Amino acid sequence: MRLAIDLLRAPSRVQFIKSEPLPEGVELLLRIAAGGAEAARSAAVTARRSPVTVRRAATFFIEQILFAPNADSYRVLGADAAASADELRRNAALLFKWLHAERDANGARAAFASRLTVAWNDLKTPERRVAYDAQCRAAADPARRKTTFGSRSRRKQLARLLARRQASRLGKLGFLRRALAVLLHRPV
Repeated sequence: MRLAIDLLRAPSRVQFIKSEPLPEGVELLLRIAAGGAEAARSAAVTARRSPVTVRRAATFFIEQILFAPNADSYRVLGADAAASADELRRNAALLFKWLHAERDANGARAAFASRLTVAWNDLKTPERRVAYDAQCRAAADPARRKTTFGSRSRRKQLARLLARRQASRLGKLGFLRRALAVLLHRPV
């Protein structure tokens, strides 16, 4: 909680924190952001801050650290690769609750819903998790990457195809949603 409050007060530190391993206590931040009144009250007492500040800090941490542009599926779910299936499920449920339309009346967090859905789909079953882990290892290993993705021209073709898909997806959104998506995915 203390790190989340520090980031809220000094947002320029986000660029350094988002590449670090997740700190302890992410579940508490997820509970607070999802509307857990008791979690917010106890964290407010411990941090000597108001519950409103604690909620804002939890939300800011989730938006900037968990949903950072280069975050993998584990990080989006607020966990690491050693997390249990139950922990991933619990964190996904809390994040979906945080993103629910009743909690986000103006729809500002809608841009995160698709990233959360993709992350949950990557890790929700043991088979998918094994496949995702293998894909991440292959992407991280330059020797395997060449055989996995083919020649340089093929990789460029795939990159252009992905860029076009993303552009067409963004084109379907209205101007305000596009602007929000850009703003919310851009680091502070």
